[in-house]
Amino acid sequence: MACDTSDPGFQIINDDEIVVSVREDVEVEVEEELSADVEVDAGPSASEAFAGLETALKWMERQPECDHLQLLTVKRMRDLAARKRLKTAKQLTLTEMFKKQ
Repeated sequence: MACDTSDPGFQIINDDEIVVSVREDVEVEVEEELSADVEVDAGPSASEAFAGLETALKWMERQPECDHLQLLTVKRMRDLAARKRLKTAKQLTLTEMFKKQ
């Protein structure tokens, strides 16, 4: 019977204590989300992947051991990187286009 003497049991708390409790929970969740975002490695971009696969493809084409199926597989990966690169590309304005030329 004495095992529950240290348990505070049901407590009545006021509005200010509820607000503090909720804010602490939200702050902990936000910190966990931010730390999870920071730990994720973005890896190479689609442009970097395309360039690397293009180089690999050129090398593989000159190797007698590489068959057509292997080349086709690398070409498909290169094409996927090219499509993703186009999706993330930023469209230039007219003034930006003329500055680059």
